[in-house]
Amino acid sequence: MTQEHKSFWHQLLEKKVSRRTAIGTAAAAGAATALPLTITNAEAVANNGAPTAPVGDAARYYPPFRPIPATTADTITLPQGYRYQILAPWGEKFSDDLEFGFNHDYVGFFPMDMLEGGRSSDDALLTINHEYVNPLFVGGNTKEKTPEQVQAEMKSVGVSVVRIKRDRTGQWSVVMNDPHNRRIDGFTEIELTGPARGSAAVGGATRVRGTVGNCSGGQTPWGTLLTCEENVDGYAKEWGSAGYNAMHQGWITEIDPFDPKSTPKKRTGMGRFRHENAAVTVAKDGRVVVYMGDDMRDACVYKFISRGKYVPGNRQANMDLLADGDLYVADFGNGKWLLLDYDRNPKLKDAKKADGTPMFRDQGDVLADARASALFLKATPVDRPEDIEIHPKTGDIYIALTNNSNHGNFFGHIVKLTEKDSDWTADSFRWDVFATGGPKTGFSSPDNLVFDPYGNLWMVTDSGTGENSIYDFLGNNSMFFFPTEGPDAGKAYRFAVGPVEAEMTGPVFSPDGKTLFVAIQHPGEDSESLDKLTSNFAAKEGTNIPRPTLVAISGFPGWRA
Repeated sequence: MTQEHKSFWHQLLEKKVSRRTAIGTAAAAGAATALPLTITNAEAVANNGAPTAPVGDAARYYPPFRPIPATTADTITLPQGYRYQILAPWGEKFSDDLEFGFNHDYVGFFPMDMLEGGRSSDDALLTINHEYVNPLFVGGNTKEKTPEQVQAEMKSVGVSVVRIKRDRTGQWSVVMNDPHNRRIDGFTEIELTGPARGSAAVGGATRVRGTVGNCSGGQTPWGTLLTCEENVDGYAKEWGSAGYNAMHQGWITEIDPFDPKSTPKKRTGMGRFRHENAAVTVAKDGRVVVYMGDDMRDACVYKFISRGKYVPGNRQANMDLLADGDLYVADFGNGKWLLLDYDRNPKLKDAKKADGTPMFRDQGDVLADARASALFLKATPVDRPEDIEIHPKTGDIYIALTNNSNHGNFFGHIVKLTEKDSDWTADSFRWDVFATGGPKTGFSSPDNLVFDPYGNLWMVTDSGTGENSIYDFLGNNSMFFFPTEGPDAGKAYRFAVGPVEAEMTGPVFSPDGKTLFVAIQHPGEDSESLDKLTSNFAAKEGTNIPRPTLVAISGFPGWRA
C-alpha cells in the first residue's frame, strides 16, 4: 500500500511502530508504563469493581499459569489446574417467568454488600448483556419472520440481572426467584436524559422502549451498570412493525441492579454511536470521566466528563451524574480532545450539508449523530475501537483496536493513551502502541480488556476463525495475558481458548481474584441449519443446539493481600 493510499491513522501507526522497533519493543513498553501511582480513587477504575493491589505491591511480570497452544476444539481449553463451570446459559430460567437472553456479552459483578461498603466474593448480582440473536436458534426462521418470532427476538436481547452465590466447594449457583432477578429487554420502558431528551432528533421522545445491541459496558463507583448499545440500525426493517425506532437506540443506558423497580435511563449526553464500552473513573477534582469507543471501521474514540462531582458515600447524590456533561472526541494527530458542543464550538454551528442547509440544528442533533459531528471536526478515524480500560496503577488508558480490512490491518493493535499531567479531564494527551497483533505475536483482533490489580492486562479476541484463513495461527478465539511492565511488557501469553466459532467476551474477576467470569458468545454461529451444526457447546440435554452462556473459571490463586 502506497503512502498516499494509507489512512491518516495508519500513517501515524507506522511512525509509532517504526520508532518502537528502533529502540526495542519491550524496553519501550516497559519504560512507557513504569509511571508512579498517581490515582487518588484507584478502586473506581480497577477491574470493574475488583480491588487494586495494595499501594507499593510489586507488579507481576509473569502469568499465573503455563501458557497453552492454539486449538480448534469445541470446548473451553484451559491450563492445567484451571476448570470452568457453565452458568446462566441461554434459555435457562432464573425466575419462574424469566429466562436468560441470547448471545451473552459484557458481564458486571456487583457484590451484594456493595452499597454497605462491602466486597463479597461469594454473593453478588451479575449483569449480563445480550447483544443480538441468531434467528436459526431463536425461532428457527432465517427468512420471513412472523410477529411471534420478532417478539421472541426482542425479548432475547437486553440485560439479565441475576443473583449468584458461591458455596464452600467453590461452585457457583443461580439464586432462583431472588427479588433482584430481572430482565431488561427490547420492550422495557426507558427514560431519556440529557440534551437529546425531547429533541427533534429523537422525535420529541422523553421515554422510549427497549435497549438492544447490548455489547460491552461498564460499572460506576455508585453501583450501577452502563450497558452499551452498539449495532442498532439494522433492526428497523425487521422489527419496525413492533414499534422499533433506531433513533431511540445507540446510546448508553444506566441500570440500577439493586433496585428492580427502577426505570433505566439512556444518557444521551454521552452521544449516539456504536457504543462498545464505558470505562468509568473519577478525576482528581471529583468529576466522573467515561472513555468510550465507536466499534466500526474508521470511527473514533470519545470521552465524557460530568459537570457534577462524585460524592463518596452518598449514592443518591451520584445517581444522575451522567445526565449532564461534556462529550469529547480524540484527535490522535495532534494529541487533543475536541469538544462536541453546539453552543461552545462554533465549527458545529457553521457546519453545512452539501445542499447548504445546516448539518446540526442543536445539541440534540450533534449528539444523535456523534460520528458525523466527530468526523466534521476532523477527529481521527481509527480501527474499530472496541474495549477501553484504565490501568489501575498508572491511570493510562488502553484501547483495543480490533482490525480494519479497509486499510489492510487484519490483526489489530492495543494502544495506550496517557493524559497530560495524568489528569483524566485534560484536553491533551500522548499515545503509543502497546502491542501489535499477527502471527509473530500470536494474537489477533483484540476485543474486551480487563486489568488485574497488579496492572497486568487480560484480553479476549474477536477474530475470524475456521480453516484456510489468515487467522489459522490463532485457532479458535482466545484469551491472553499481557504484562504491562518489565522485560516482557506487551508480550502475549495464551490463557484460554473458546469453542468453535465463538467469542469469549466480557471478562470480569470476582473481588478476591479466585473466579474469572467470561461470556461465551455465538458458538456455532456459522451453522447452515439445525441439521448441520458446527458446534454443540453447552447444548441443553436432549438437543445438539449450541448455547451462548456464562462460564465461571476457577483455579486462580487470588490476589495477594
